[in-house]
Amino acid sequence: MQPAAPGYPQPGGFAPQQPPQPPPPPPQALPPQQYGYGQPYPPGGAQFPQQGGFGQFDEFGPKKKKKRSALPWVFAGIIAVILVLVVLVLGFITPGWFVKPVFDSASVEKGVSQTLRSSYGMTGVGQVSCPAGQRVAVGHRFDCKVTIDSQPKTVTVTVKNEKGVYEVGHPR
Repeated sequence: MQPAAPGYPQPGGFAPQQPPQPPPPPPQALPPQQYGYGQPYPPGGAQFPQQGGFGQFDEFGPKKKKKRSALPWVFAGIIAVILVLVVLVLGFITPGWFVKPVFDSASVEKGVSQTLRSSYGMTGVGQVSCPAGQRVAVGHRFDCKVTIDSQPKTVTVTVKNEKGVYEVGHPR
């Protein structure tokens, strides 16, 4: 008695045993034929070369995902932060591309009053009022209102250089 293959019923069950079959005769040499649609297959079935057919899952089966390294993202983040810091420093501190320097109106008012008294020898210089937010740019001009001997007058202030040096014109 032969042991049955795993997964098949054991002999001695309900079905009667059959006597062993004689081995098949050796294949005979056949003349070469072409087999195709409607033609009988050669003995032993059709044999095709293996080229990764439908039964193989190497190419199309589930693939293990490679865990990608986070290192490129970390480097990109660090570089982005450094670039932002460089832009902020260059823009707001040195040389200050984003910052447009402006005059402090109280300082300009005081300077106009002193210039009228000392340089022009004027007496009776009263209140001086200059507009706020005037930019420090070479050639920029703005007018300040001044009271001299109780008379309202206007003086023109002209910026001479980017360091904030200005010239006070004659009252008119």
